[in-house]
Amino acid sequence: MNGNDFFRPLWLRVGIVLACFGWAVLELVNGQTGWAMLAGAVGAYGVWSFLIAYEPPSKE
Repeated sequence: MNGNDFFRPLWLRVGIVLACFGWAVLELVNGQTGWAMLAGAVGAYGVWSFLIAYEPPSKE
């Protein structure tokens, strides 16, 4: 991350990830598997970057 405080709240990071996976489900229900895979991949990257590897910016 670039040290931005915008992504500090956990609820916001979880919400972004859920929105991506929700969009993937919506696309899958509508038969758009390519867009569903793309949104699912963005959601998976969000899980990694926002939930697993996230380090809050230091207080400087």
